[in-house]
Amino acid sequence: MDRYAVLQRLTDAQNALLGVAAGAIEAASTQPLTYTKNCIQQKVRVSLDPRIMYRGTPASMLADGTLIGAQFWVCGFLQKLIVKGNPRDLTFAEEVGSAYLAGFASGVPCTILELTMIQQQRFGGTLPGTLRRLYERNGLSGLFRGFIPASQREAFFAVGYLGLSPRVERVCDSLDMSPTAGVAAGSIASGVLCAALTHPFDTCKSIIQGDLECGGLTSTARSLYAENGVRGFFRGYPARAAMICCCFFIFNETKLRLGVALFPDRLLDKPRDNTKG
Repeated sequence: MDRYAVLQRLTDAQNALLGVAAGAIEAASTQPLTYTKNCIQQKVRVSLDPRIMYRGTPASMLADGTLIGAQFWVCGFLQKLIVKGNPRDLTFAEEVGSAYLAGFASGVPCTILELTMIQQQRFGGTLPGTLRRLYERNGLSGLFRGFIPASQREAFFAVGYLGLSPRVERVCDSLDMSPTAGVAAGSIASGVLCAALTHPFDTCKSIIQGDLECGGLTSTARSLYAENGVRGFFRGYPARAAMICCCFFIFNETKLRLGVALFPDRLLDKPRDNTKG
């Protein structure tokens, strides 16, 4: 199996299903880190009560499952357009370009779902009730609060695990490291870098979506800088960097292991039949 061409070998529906599974598994696994990061960014006290820490987990699983499913689907679709039906090793530009576009596209569902999750974490309530409250407050536009930072964060996030991580894994392959060690190294290296690149977007998004009274991206960024300088944009960075490294590892391992388990006919090379001829 060519583990760098998984998305090229699967159908669009199979890529979406695999991404949904990867996102849901990741969200449930990293919920404490997600909760801690959001609290630090919004300057809310962190509670160790599991009932509070895991509040909003179903919405988080729905959000991440939807986002990663969309990213796997769009990225796989674009990669298949590039290779024109003949799976091959992509160039760095091809991998990064398809990943960026996939991440940006996922910013639409990301904005709605994460706004709901953050509002639930802060104020409680049911998923339908939170959506209803947001809609009644500002109409349809209220559900897309924080779209610009969300779409850019997701674009570079997807570049991290669909573009940069595979490149690091290839280097590990050349050093005769095991596939799992390569995935771990790729996840950590790309995760730390990706967290640094995307954290300012994430911080602004969390504040905008957590406090419905604050302004948009520009005014939020200005307030952050005036209050704490550049450091203000990196509130909660350690928790998020750890979370992203875990995310990338889970995504890539799920893509490989669960993909083979669910779709062996697509991913496993068929043995040659030497009885013929």
